Order: sequence, then C-alpha cells, then structure tokens
Amino acid sequence: MEFITIPCHESLRPFIRNYWMLNSWCTATGTQQIFPNGAASLQFYLSQDIRIDDGISRYRTVLYHQNMQKVGLVTNEGAFDTFGVEFVPFCSRVFFPIDMTGSYDTPEGMNDKDLTILSKNVYGAESLEERVALLDDFFLKRLAEFPGGDINIERLSGVFHDMVPTDGRTAHPPHCQNEFSPADLASTACLSQKQFTRVFNKYVGMNPKSYLRLLRFHHALMEIRSSSDNSSLTNVAWSCGYYDLAHMTSDFRDICGFSPAELIRHGKELTETFGQKFSGLMKKKIKMENLT
Repeated sequence: MEFITIPCHESLRPFIRNYWMLNSWCTATGTQQIFPNGAASLQFYLSQDIRIDDGISRYRTVLYHQNMQKVGLVTNEGAFDTFGVEFVPFCSRVFFPIDMTGSYDTPEGMNDKDLTILSKNVYGAESLEERVALLDDFFLKRLAEFPGGDINIERLSGVFHDMVPTDGRTAHPPHCQNEFSPADLASTACLSQKQFTRVFNKYVGMNPKSYLRLLRFHHALMEIRSSSDNSSLTNVAWSCGYYDLAHMTSDFRDICGFSPAELIRHGKELTETFGQKFSGLMKKKIKMENLT
C-alpha cells in the first residue's frame, strides 16, 4: 500500500490543501472506515466502484462533505486505487456552490456536467501527472468564474485562521481548544451566534459546536498515537478537555466507531491521508481492512 500527497497549483492553495493518491489492493471484500475531519474531499475511485455504507448504488466519483458522520466504503477484492482532493474546510463552495450539510454528493446528483466530464478524463488518464494537470485546469477555470466578494468566506477565513492554522503547525497547544466556544467564533466573524451557526453549517457541513468537538477528537487522536499503552488514556482524556475517560470513549465511538483502546490495538491498520500541510489536528484517518 502506498500513499502520497501532491501539491496543487499555487493559485489554488488558499482553497485546496492538496491532491493525493492511494495505491492499494483489497485481499477480500470489506469496509474501509473513514473518520471525519471536517473538510470536504473529492475522490475518484480509479480501479473499482464502491458502495457507501449499506447503500445499493455504486459510485466512481464522490464529493464527501465530511460532517460528523463516519463513512464506510464497501470495496471488492482487487485493486483499490483512489485519487483525491482535500479542500480547505470552508472553501469547497468556491468550486461547488452547494449546501454542505448532508454526507456526500455525486456529479449526477449535483447535475454537474463539467465534473462528469472531468471524472471520465481522470479515469482515462495514463499517468498521475496527467490527472494532476486535469484537476488544476478544472479548478483554475472554476476559480476564474467565481464571482468573488463572498463575505462569508472572508468571515470564515478569519475564524479558521485562529482554529486551524494552515502553515503546518499544531492547531492547539494543550487545553487551548477549551478557550474557543461557538459564541467566541461568532464574535470573530462579526455575526450573531444564530447567523454564524447558519453560515457555518452551509459552508462547512456541521455546526460550530460539532466542529470544536471534532478538533478535540483529533487532538486526542494525536496524543493516543504517541501513547505506548492504555494506562495513559485517562491522562490523554484530561489533557484534551474531556470530563473523564468514559466521556472520551463515548465521543470516540460516536465519531469513528472505535474506542481509544481499540484504536491502539488497530494502530497499524490506520493510514494517514492528506499529509503534514493539513493542520496537525485535522488529518483524516482511514481504517483499512484487508488492504496491502
């Protein structure tokens, strides 16, 4: 299994974290569990179509809104090669002006003919370099067509600059996430809390309180990765702002489907996606089953 990140065109970097490529092989039919990270992701399944959770339809291209819900991808035995795009959390609407509440969309569901054409070209491309060029061209064209002056993007940019720095630093020192509240974020955006919640939901795909909860989860996930055994989990819970270990365990099960102790046991089956340039607390994780 090989995972790499690829930089996008420099003009796109305020809006797109990176492109990425995963080359792997499914040794059996199984479910790949994606943990939410609060950022939209466009994924092209190059070698097989997938089902999402218990759905009937199969897809080759999916725009994941990445709200608080974990997503299960049902894959078949065989090659599982995926090419993807990781957006800045609130910027996918620059390219896809849709409401980001809900779990995912497809080119057909959005009635996006240009994205449908892009998907076919990506599948038909003969090299990674050709796929990167196709994405750069697509997003640069959409960026040029974007009317600009979206005051809500400017407001959210200020909010996220404080919450999730874009320069690769750790987003929060210990306890710092407890200093943020939805009211604080609304004040930074110069909106009432009700207005801010509406805008945040529309652009990010979840409410501010849920996003702060997700930040805390990823903070704890980083701490757990550095823990040698279960004995330090209580300390991790306290240092990350949970009431106790039971509270952290409940939160982890809600967000990713596993307890902290289970994640330690399955640590070798977790793969980073989206690289160091996406803030240290906000890297998406995938639990890979039956993959090589």
